[in-house]
Amino acid sequence: MKFVIHRNPLLEALKKAQSVVEKKNTVPILANVLFAVEGDELSISATDLEVGLKMVLPVEKAQSGKITLSSKALLDIVNELPQAPIEITKKENDSVEIVCGKSRFKVVSLSATEYPALPAFEEKKYHDAKLDGLKEMIDRTSFAVSTDATRYLMNGVYFEPLEKNVMRMTATDGHRLAFMDGEVFSTMPEFKRGVIIPRKGLMELRKFLEEGDSTIGLAFERGYVFANLGGSYLFIRLIEGEYPDYRQVIPKSTDRVAKIDKANFHSALKRVSLLAHEKSKGVKFSIQPGMLTIYSSNPDLGEAKEEIDVGYTGEPVSIGFNAKYLLECLAVTPVDKLELLFKDHLSPGILKGEGQPNHTYVVMPMRI
Repeated sequence: MKFVIHRNPLLEALKKAQSVVEKKNTVPILANVLFAVEGDELSISATDLEVGLKMVLPVEKAQSGKITLSSKALLDIVNELPQAPIEITKKENDSVEIVCGKSRFKVVSLSATEYPALPAFEEKKYHDAKLDGLKEMIDRTSFAVSTDATRYLMNGVYFEPLEKNVMRMTATDGHRLAFMDGEVFSTMPEFKRGVIIPRKGLMELRKFLEEGDSTIGLAFERGYVFANLGGSYLFIRLIEGEYPDYRQVIPKSTDRVAKIDKANFHSALKRVSLLAHEKSKGVKFSIQPGMLTIYSSNPDLGEAKEEIDVGYTGEPVSIGFNAKYLLECLAVTPVDKLELLFKDHLSPGILKGEGQPNHTYVVMPMRI
């Protein structure tokens, strides 16, 4: 096998592959990328068996064949090579020669026959999905995904159909819940039920979306989601099981609403949280007509208090929240005005962008 390829497209492809490959080296071949040349095209594949990526690039002076090379070693080499064509040739005993200008490397390879078989991406039935809609859904929910390995079913987002072509993406870690609704597909795939997309796969999909302009093809088949974007492919193994019934924690009634300026709220909350307890990040809200007081106390550090103007006309209420959870939501909320909805000091609060009914963030209260 032999081919010549330009440095920059190869470098970009290797960077994407490196984020997918198995880092722990439990199976040595999974630390490698698979190069397959057919005609004047090179396909580069990487997988950890949970997530897989395949990219197709044009090559010159090609001779068909397959090789595998260490993803990290090859990335390091190509990153340091000059802006010139790179010639890669398979030699005897599965060694590979890399030549670029006056630079020459001889790299050890593992046999391509050991590499796990990847799906036939081209044969799937893809449904067009809006790139911007998917990006927004991922950005505004993924931060709430649980990282607790014992809560396996919550280690991803729940992607489910609602009605009239509307999809919902939901994430929770048991302390807060984020979900967003939107019309993503031009024609809806057939869903028997929602699917759980694991966090790593979701992050790779989010990176994948940056490459497109308007739409991406998605297919759902036998425990996997497949993505097709401009000749590059991604597969994600779904989490099997029933997602927890998150609707139970959404407050049925929140008769008190405070309207808050996002910038003022964000800066005040950030300052007060500096003296909150390091683990709990708990802050106390005292809400009364026209005023929100945010307070934190830590025996080892001291106290902090700040007041901001709010639009509120109800009875005074005091309630505690984890400041970190609120700040993470504010970071992905694009509007200037917020609504904080609540019932009492024992019930979950709801944070929304004003005029944005399609995105909801529920956060559990804390005893402070």
